[in-house]
Amino acid sequence: MIRRRPLPEARVFLRQILGRGSQEDRADAAAAGSRPFRHFVERLTGGGAAPTSRASSSLAGADSTDAGVGAGGVDPVSLTVHFLRHSCGLSEADAAKAAERARGRIRSTKNAHAVLALLRDTLGMSPATVARLVAVHPAVIKSSTIDAKIDFYLLELGLTAAEVRRFVLASPYRFLNPGLDGRLRPNYRILRDLLGSKENVLAAVKQSIELIYENLDVVLLPKLQALRDYGVTEDVLVKLVITHPKALVHRSSRFHEGLAAMRDFGVSPASGIFPYTFGVFAKIYQSKWDRRLENYLSLGWTEAQVRRAFIRHPYCMSRSDDKVRQLMCFLSEKLGWGPEYVASSPTVFSFSYEKRVLPRYKVLKILLSRGVLKKGIRMGHLTLSEKKFMENYVIRHQDTIPEVLEAYGARTGAVK
Repeated sequence: MIRRRPLPEARVFLRQILGRGSQEDRADAAAAGSRPFRHFVERLTGGGAAPTSRASSSLAGADSTDAGVGAGGVDPVSLTVHFLRHSCGLSEADAAKAAERARGRIRSTKNAHAVLALLRDTLGMSPATVARLVAVHPAVIKSSTIDAKIDFYLLELGLTAAEVRRFVLASPYRFLNPGLDGRLRPNYRILRDLLGSKENVLAAVKQSIELIYENLDVVLLPKLQALRDYGVTEDVLVKLVITHPKALVHRSSRFHEGLAAMRDFGVSPASGIFPYTFGVFAKIYQSKWDRRLENYLSLGWTEAQVRRAFIRHPYCMSRSDDKVRQLMCFLSEKLGWGPEYVASSPTVFSFSYEKRVLPRYKVLKILLSRGVLKKGIRMGHLTLSEKKFMENYVIRHQDTIPEVLEAYGARTGAVK
């Protein structure tokens, strides 16, 4: 007959299970002291440490579970740092800094993981890009409205994923912070009523994303009324908002300076050129404008010639000083064109020197040397459309003068 070992007293047994007895007692109770039963006994007796929380487990292993915060829970700061490091790819130092800047802490990684999936899968951000975004704007990972806002930008406004990604990275707070129904959709309705179509709204917003998240009652509508009072027609107004909205949402002082300059230049508010002359002028700081003007004057232009060129083609004042100098020196040295002739057709300053002016010059120089061109090289040769130039001066002569195709096909190289 098998003799049964006497059971210890309950108190002794509990001490053994809880590790409070002697070493021999603990050895005898090892088999009985399994982890689940130990927790049961501890809860029954009110002793021992509190059960391990799910949040603690998530910090030690996978961080995709919700983090309950409360008695015996995980410090939200620690959870935030852990998530920023292991899920967002930040270094320990950057994660600590981002956690301090974040308004509030992550109390659940479920939403944070959903945000990361949206950034990666919907907007196509690489892990490095996500890390950069979270480092500068850590509040993004705890946003509960970002999915609805991204849907608005993509589906209602019509931006592409690449465009949304670019705007988010350029200014994450201003792009993602405005309320959907408090700011974004009301602005969209204002722009739709003003511009007449979704396509026009999209074109304007691409030029200046501020149109969709700024307070239009403050930054836009008063200026539109000032333009109407100045005599700008609705068609011209629409064209201005579509092509140069930054001139309307930035720097109120420059806006009024622009109106004064248009009056001084003699540009009619009802003319088709007004949206472009006003738009370009109002976007350029006065100091930059003065520097651009001085650059032209140093090349032998008069102020009257600069004004005339600007009224005909405002973008001649948008080109950098170096680009203007490079092109003007080339036209003067190689073609003998002076400021008076160039000012009469200033669109040439919008052409690429490497891809348009220089290759065409090479072709025309060959044709001139072969006697094909009788009256020399003129401005019209440079302003001619790409299709017409190819037909008239390359394709037409490539069989008899094959050098023209080689000269134009290269599109780069030094002038000989």
